[in-house]
Amino acid sequence: MTVHVVSTHVAQDAKTVYIKRVKETHLMQITNSAVIVDFYPEAFIAEACAVKGMVVTIKRFNKRVTFRATGQKSYSTVTFLDAKHEWASRIAKGAEVTDYHTDKMPREEYMPCAC
Repeated sequence: MTVHVVSTHVAQDAKTVYIKRVKETHLMQITNSAVIVDFYPEAFIAEACAVKGMVVTIKRFNKRVTFRATGQKSYSTVTFLDAKHEWASRIAKGAEVTDYHTDKMPREEYMPCAC
């Protein structure tokens, strides 16, 4: 399953205007009978490409697991490769893709520990 989504963000400074477009195929929510697993992009990385110009990729995701029976939530940060393997594994075991996330997880919901 491939879905192309575009997210546009505008700079906060009134004199500076830029548009960030993200084209990604794996920003998803996966649901099975026990849990709902959400993957939100954690960091957008801009990389130069000789063919396409500037390409924005996502290297890390915030993962939220919601247990359907109790409503408890678990949070973690995973790399793109780990997320890709988990998506394939969960879908192979019968889970369904139920939503797509193109923006970061709200900070008021998840604030990682800072030392």
